[in-house]
Amino acid sequence: MDIYIQGDVILKESKSTKGKKLKTDLLWKGQNHHHRVKGKFVIKKNGEELYLESSGCTLFHEEHKDLKVPKGKYILHIALERDHILEESRRVID
Repeated sequence: MDIYIQGDVILKESKSTKGKKLKTDLLWKGQNHHHRVKGKFVIKKNGEELYLESSGCTLFHEEHKDLKVPKGKYILHIALERDHILEESRRVID
């Protein structure tokens, strides 16, 4: 199973990409800068889940090196950080 990581964004290979097709290049909205996709792709949303179908695209962000995403189907995960004192997890803000 292939996994691609750029900052707080994790793309994990998926067998399917179900959901409504979105007309956007915005994959994930960060605190100040956003993770966007260019090239041949489709972004889909199903409830809270986001999927990326890549036909050869690139994930880009102002503070990270561009990430080439090979042809395939992926589900989006956001990295979590654990606060052991408060005993809670929260999404990493990039």
